Amino acid sequence: MKRTARTIAVARMIGIVVAVASLGAGLTACGDDNVVSDASPQSETTSAAPQIPAIDVTDNVDVRRYYTVESIVRIVTERGGDETMVLGALAAAEAESGWYAGNSGGGPGMTRTVDVFGWQSSYPGGAESGQATEAAVQHFMDVATTVPPETRNDPVAFAVAVQFADPRGYDPGRRVFSRASTNRDSVATEYTASLPKAAAALQQVQ
Repeated sequence: MKRTARTIAVARMIGIVVAVASLGAGLTACGDDNVVSDASPQSETTSAAPQIPAIDVTDNVDVRRYYTVESIVRIVTERGGDETMVLGALAAAEAESGWYAGNSGGGPGMTRTVDVFGWQSSYPGGAESGQATEAAVQHFMDVATTVPPETRNDPVAFAVAVQFADPRGYDPGRRVFSRASTNRDSVATEYTASLPKAAAALQQVQ
């Protein structure tokens, strides 16, 4: 596979994602003996970056996830989205559906079939069809045109803004992948957890 400027940029983005994730392990205070620091001494050892397995395109289930990722990357890019927006869309879809359209579930009396972004789907032919996935991504990008421009500088902020701006009314408590908390911050936390997978998948399909 040729290493294009886009591929290099994605590799850098993965480095940023890993670096951000590693902040949770603590910060090491640096400075001379005259500087007073509130930070506790930190170990100099660092853990290895998590290895994200590639999507197995020889598996009947995973190959559908791969096509979902391809569709998201292609459509977001065609709609003028940059890599930040692509990563945001990928992270949202991974957190909401595992990149697998047609998931069914929900609480009692709320069983539903959802698209890749976790919205109840009534698409003719079923939510799991390629056309349904493409329609879901197109709708995601339609809503993206309404969010504040400053949200487009961060993948998670962008994705959360798009989901909550959707006129259908985003309710985290009514998602098939139910959440213990129904506030916006909890959704951002889950999207952040999906960001390394999004970056790895983006690099794989390029």
